[in-house]
Amino acid sequence: MVVIESIPLILDGLRSALESDGITVAVGTRDPHTGVRAVREEKPDVVMVDLDLPSRAGIGLLERLRHQHPAPRLVAAVSQEHDNDSLLLSTLMAGATGYLLKNTETADLVRSVRAVQRGYVMLGPRDGNELSALLVRLAESRGTLPFPALTNREREVLRLVSLGYGNRRIAQELFLSEKTVRNYVSAILPKIHVSSRLEAIVSARLAGLESAGPGSDTGLRGA
Repeated sequence: MVVIESIPLILDGLRSALESDGITVAVGTRDPHTGVRAVREEKPDVVMVDLDLPSRAGIGLLERLRHQHPAPRLVAAVSQEHDNDSLLLSTLMAGATGYLLKNTETADLVRSVRAVQRGYVMLGPRDGNELSALLVRLAESRGTLPFPALTNREREVLRLVSLGYGNRRIAQELFLSEKTVRNYVSAILPKIHVSSRLEAIVSARLAGLESAGPGSDTGLRGA
């Protein structure tokens, strides 16, 4: 992992917190140019970028890393006084899949970084309704649908899953067999980087995929 953080005390604290839980920080630096060079040379799985750099330089740094070194996952770190919805949206559009406050408790910091390493999206302390609205705005700004890896049929199955429908009801809604629905759900989970139906429901709702309508079935039954 590479950490780019402009404030020495925070840099030391982040590095100490991560390494205390077994996350190797190959390079921790205050200088963005040194950080970019370290990403090129060390080939880390995750890069943490300081969003408190002046003149929105942190967003520019995220965009540069995404274009020049697309392999690492990007985590943006921001102080609480600079945190706002506009910055979070800009961070996501710049390619980050992690967003956290610098005063995050050590356990939550480590958990977030490890989740990003495994392919999850971690967006800090906002509640589900706030994130849902933000992600819908992000999709609208990009002109894209949520979960672009899914086919239209898979996206519709996931939408019904997010409403709490069980496989039988989804089959009835879409005029499919239950076996076909189970196959769809099994194919959807790895495409959206989750491992369970419950996680799929949460991810779909955070992305604003569900729409108004009844959802009384037992949506947590196995795929």
